[in-house]
Amino acid sequence: MLKKKNQFFYIMLVLCAGYTVSQFLRTSIGVLSPNLMIGFNINPNDMGLLGGVFFLSFAVIQIPAGILIDRYGPRMVMTITIFFAVIGSILFALSNSFNDLLIGRILMGLGCSICLMGSLVLITRWADRNSFSKLAGIILAIGGLGGLLATTPLSFLSELYGWKLSFWIASAITFIVMILYYTVLKDTREGMSLNLDKKAISLKNTLVIFKEKNFKYMIPMSLMSYSSLVVILGLWGAPYLKDSHGLNNIERGQILMLMAISWNIGSFFFGRLSSVFGNYKRVVIFGSSGVIILLIILSFISNTESIYLYILFCSLGFFGAFSVALISHYQVLFDKEYMGRALSTANFFNFGGVFLIQWFSGKIIHLMGGNSSGAPIEAYRIAFLFVAILLFISLIIYLLSNENKKRF
Repeated sequence: MLKKKNQFFYIMLVLCAGYTVSQFLRTSIGVLSPNLMIGFNINPNDMGLLGGVFFLSFAVIQIPAGILIDRYGPRMVMTITIFFAVIGSILFALSNSFNDLLIGRILMGLGCSICLMGSLVLITRWADRNSFSKLAGIILAIGGLGGLLATTPLSFLSELYGWKLSFWIASAITFIVMILYYTVLKDTREGMSLNLDKKAISLKNTLVIFKEKNFKYMIPMSLMSYSSLVVILGLWGAPYLKDSHGLNNIERGQILMLMAISWNIGSFFFGRLSSVFGNYKRVVIFGSSGVIILLIILSFISNTESIYLYILFCSLGFFGAFSVALISHYQVLFDKEYMGRALSTANFFNFGGVFLIQWFSGKIIHLMGGNSSGAPIEAYRIAFLFVAILLFISLIIYLLSNENKKRF
């Protein structure tokens, strides 16, 4: 039996481990995308679908999972759900066709869908509201090591032993995390009671979230905040560096690894910047503005030295971590008994946005002349500029929101 004073520490360790697995699986095809496109004869349109379908299945489960978490608690829902990631990783490792890869990604997305959202709900039940942003930043930063492992280490492993071995290893680690979820997590701290709604599960359980006016103004930013980072780190960064700058597999992995490290560092910083800026909204404005500027720069540069690519991708990784402040903005708008539904609904838009952006960007690159062997630099320029414009529109709408909670 864990000592009570250490219990939350062990819970945080397990939550970080689960999010590490989630980050690895979601970004793992980033450095592998050129190899997968050639090996399975996948064009950019289908590659965008393969990259995005993880996030589609991730998004679809969010709202029902939020209702289940509020009613039955994070521990059991997280334990059952992550088992699908184990199956998806095994299927991906066994894949012999594009359809096999697609089904594996769908199952991985489903299995990882609760790792972050369930963790955030547990934080709200174990820590005070003022600590939420800091603790969420810790989970995002430490869990972001999974994204780091999916860069240079995955490149080396795939070069030496083939990419399939990494997914056999991932399936074993994910199974261990599932066991830890069941044995270590606890839904609430001792003495805490929630005003839970024991009525039958229905759409009304979620529609109440939309009564919060500020939530609606934040939806476009949710669609674009995380997707504006992952479209580079998790999908098109490696093909862009290969086709537009002639970098090899290891060099591409190194740049994306440093981008992932910068994202980890940014998560720590953006989790604490509200004390500097005064509220979460200003932090989101600061971070999203940086991403917009960097995407525009990325859209127009050509024939640049490698050092500037390192700087640009690292800066994009750092500013892309502003999504932790957006999550924190959501949690101040709702009481604890609504938190599962609120954060899961927000996550529905977060990861639904990733699917849409990766899919549409793949279509753009395909229409601009891309194929399984590569794409012209103009194709990537249009795709990245498309993302920057959508993020700018989302920022304009987000400016209408505030952090005043509405009582239901």
